[in-house]
Amino acid sequence: MKEILSEEMMKSSDGIIITFSEDDMEAYLCLQPNEKEYPVSLIKSRLKDMGITIGIRENTIRAMLEQKRYGQNVKIAEGIHPVPGVDGWYEFMFDTEHDDRPKILADGSVDYSMYGNIPSVEEEAVIAVYHPAQEAKDGVNIFGELLVATKGKNMAKLSGRGFTLLEDGCTYVAKYGGKITYDDGRLNIEQELLIKEDVSTSTGGITYRNDIHVRGNVLAGVSIVSEKGSIIVDGYVESASLSADKDVILKNGMQGNARGSIKAGGDVSGKFFERTRIDAGGNVNANAIMNSIVKAGNDVIVSGRFGIIIGGEIQANHQIKATIIGNTAEVENRIYAGVAGDLLAQLNHCEAQKKAAEDELSRIIQGMDMVDELLEKTEGEELKQKKLLLIRSKVEKDSQISKLDHQKKELVDLFGKANEAKITIDKMVYPGTVISVNGMKKNVTESENHVEYARRGPGIMVYHIEDV
Repeated sequence: MKEILSEEMMKSSDGIIITFSEDDMEAYLCLQPNEKEYPVSLIKSRLKDMGITIGIRENTIRAMLEQKRYGQNVKIAEGIHPVPGVDGWYEFMFDTEHDDRPKILADGSVDYSMYGNIPSVEEEAVIAVYHPAQEAKDGVNIFGELLVATKGKNMAKLSGRGFTLLEDGCTYVAKYGGKITYDDGRLNIEQELLIKEDVSTSTGGITYRNDIHVRGNVLAGVSIVSEKGSIIVDGYVESASLSADKDVILKNGMQGNARGSIKAGGDVSGKFFERTRIDAGGNVNANAIMNSIVKAGNDVIVSGRFGIIIGGEIQANHQIKATIIGNTAEVENRIYAGVAGDLLAQLNHCEAQKKAAEDELSRIIQGMDMVDELLEKTEGEELKQKKLLLIRSKVEKDSQISKLDHQKKELVDLFGKANEAKITIDKMVYPGTVISVNGMKKNVTESENHVEYARRGPGIMVYHIEDV
């Protein structure tokens, strides 16, 4: 245990003043002028008496004595500083902070040029390198007391799919080419078919299990099908057929010429759609929809200062929103929000079917129990065949009940959307437009500014947006 002496005590004893830093890592020597020389042994003895044993600089002490450096504070001992460890970290070879969302422009329209831009990698490319934690080094102060350094922490191995960890335990490589993402601690590579040129009748149609990304245009007469993924087209689309289990994203637009179609389990997005048939399980987003037939499981949103719907038929289970609908020529527009049928009757019918199936299942299970009891007493072949038939019937009923459960869930979800169904026009709706909300129709006979249509009781109410 170190003994701390006051400077006055040290002055009065022999003219040797030894001080140390507050963190006990450094010791300083100050010699008072003296006719006699200070022997090195005396200095070392004083240091020992104070408990200073680590990092003593004898050469510095000797130089002070030889040069008679009096009245100066000189560092004559220094401890070993601890070196904290460094946590392990991952170096990713791709941009993990990409922003692929559509951009809202000053006029309110949407720029889809970067929409869906997710980094991609080639097969066997290095995608991440782990840098292990660096070891910590403990230190010691001038009194020989141990100073424990903070240890570095290693990170867990990456989880996800589409990559391999090499034998070094640090290098991650892609199993195959595709889109790569790192979200919520998971690294995933989704196989993607990348077409760098135009798709036309000369190249033939495309059917692929995962995502399809076309850098060029999609010309008339071809079909592109993504069985489990999305379709992204950077160029323009003519009268082609696009079908995706997830989303269809057109960074420009589509001139369908009344023969082009898009079917998506998720959302459909593009700058414009003209003379195109669209069936989307989610939303349809655009800056203009002209003379098209559109059906959306959720919303249809047409954005921008000139976000127009003109001609054709637009249907959305939830809401439709546009800046302008129709024109001064009073072109016919059919705009339907919500559902036309009696959802409550459909829901009651579904529940009745499910109850009947559950009652039948209960009888089948009772029959199986009775057959099992008889089989314990006898091994008749007829009983075995009867049990086999009952098992098959049970499997069929289980499947039927599962489908009815799914149907009921869809109807309940649709019921919720229909209750909120509305049509919103930010600027103008022109005569020639037929508005329908949950089966109730209204013909627009005069131009209306800034209005919203919603079903209220037996009819449609018209609200001015400023009053909503």
